[in-house]
Amino acid sequence: MLKKSVLCIAMVLLVAFSIYAGGSSESASSGQAASTVVVSPVGTYPIVEEPITVKGLVVGRSTNTRDDRIVWNKVSEVTGINIEWECIDAEALATYLAGSEWPDFIHYGLESSIVNDYGVVGGRFVNILDHLDEMPNLVSAMEEFPLMRKAATEVNGEMYRLPGYEVSATTVSARPYVRTDVLEAAGLEMPTTVDEFKEALRVLKEKNGVASFIPELSNDESYWGPMLFAAFGKATNMNFDDDGTGKVVFNRTSEQMKRYLSWMNELYEEGLIHQEYLTLDGTSRYDAARSGKVAFIGGGEGNNIAASDFADGRFHLSCLAPLTSEYDDDQTILGKSGYFTNGSIFINADSPYVDALCRMFDIIYATEEVVPGSGLLGESFTYGIKGVDWDYDEGGENTYSLNAPESYDGAFTTYQYEELIWDNAGLADALDGYVTSTPGNSQARQFGFVENVIPYQSDLYFPATMLKFTDDEQFVLDSYLTDITTYCKQMEGRFITGVSDVEKDWDSYCATLETMGLQEVLEVYQAAYDRWNG
Repeated sequence: MLKKSVLCIAMVLLVAFSIYAGGSSESASSGQAASTVVVSPVGTYPIVEEPITVKGLVVGRSTNTRDDRIVWNKVSEVTGINIEWECIDAEALATYLAGSEWPDFIHYGLESSIVNDYGVVGGRFVNILDHLDEMPNLVSAMEEFPLMRKAATEVNGEMYRLPGYEVSATTVSARPYVRTDVLEAAGLEMPTTVDEFKEALRVLKEKNGVASFIPELSNDESYWGPMLFAAFGKATNMNFDDDGTGKVVFNRTSEQMKRYLSWMNELYEEGLIHQEYLTLDGTSRYDAARSGKVAFIGGGEGNNIAASDFADGRFHLSCLAPLTSEYDDDQTILGKSGYFTNGSIFINADSPYVDALCRMFDIIYATEEVVPGSGLLGESFTYGIKGVDWDYDEGGENTYSLNAPESYDGAFTTYQYEELIWDNAGLADALDGYVTSTPGNSQARQFGFVENVIPYQSDLYFPATMLKFTDDEQFVLDSYLTDITTYCKQMEGRFITGVSDVEKDWDSYCATLETMGLQEVLEVYQAAYDRWNG
């Protein structure tokens, strides 16, 4: 009896040891024995000798059309890795992550606080830097675009998110839309200086009886604000910036900002800016843009104006090139990094398929088809399969086409996110400088970007949205930054409309920001920026 008991105990210990030494005998994802997975050499397809199944989580994506995606189906076809997708609402994410049953990977741009909690502190994400020998395409991409690595690196020096980079004809910040037909009807050419701009507004008001400028200033990194601000000094960023020595400054309190706001107030006082630009709803803005009397329009109007809104049924829509002034004769304006600061793929550190997943995700950085004839490369995870969903136009000069099936009832962007991909991922720069060959609003705007915006974008882009903060630093930002941002935007409107006097009230404005914690916020940004540059 004793021998039998000892034998049973020995068998239990043997089983326990085998599980401990070799990992779980089955994957929580697929029920397949992880120990049987044989991964092919790097760059070889399929990636696994025998097919495996993994689970991927996506958040907040509609599955009304399909609960898979065409591009990822192609990935499974060439890699031998089948993906079972689980879709949850964004509201359910926190509860989901708090549980113990995680998928093999998450395809969603997690907030920095979540990455910190579950990655930096919890160790539940794979550190991609430990697997670069399995990801040669990613290594090449980060060598060509160094900010990719910096943007994805956390405060502890590890990298849990797979970084992304996209640049195309629409990768711009300032989008100063102009109806060129309105200028031409008044005998005007595109202004090149702030004085010419003001004079053009005077001529247009006299001719059309209304203000011909309805600025869109709600976004400090888009449309008219950063474009006009850059004309009054060397800075291009309206908020946090590097002063050129590595010191972080806040341009909202600069002399350049004061000059810009004073000039905008002059336009407003002369009635050259729509007097209700701050409160106009989208419909009113659009109606004004369609009227043929307003030349300089905002983003919503520029994005949506139709051919039928022009007298001849053709688009006369472009962008205004940067203006110069007595303070700055350089046409440089705010650039755009093109980096997805929240890389949207994270690998579960407990997945038994980490090696296979790293090699699969390396496809999103490929600059050539990973399997000849597959059409699958890095661009696919933004635009779809090359030669099917997108391609360069034969005989065209720097033009491309995006192609939804004729049977698909909707725009390509709808098809893109309901059928092709979940979210943009990886390396997508094949359309850099290219313009769509399809006539319409997008083509007109893209020509405007290529001709009048992209050539002037600054290479000096302060990485405010890419910096990583410790818990203590994030606490400071949470305590002060929202109120500071709100106050600055409120005072911007007050200064432009003359409710507050730029000359008389400027010092008080700056002093108020100090009492609101501006210095504490600057110290946090400085610490994070020093790490970024370290």
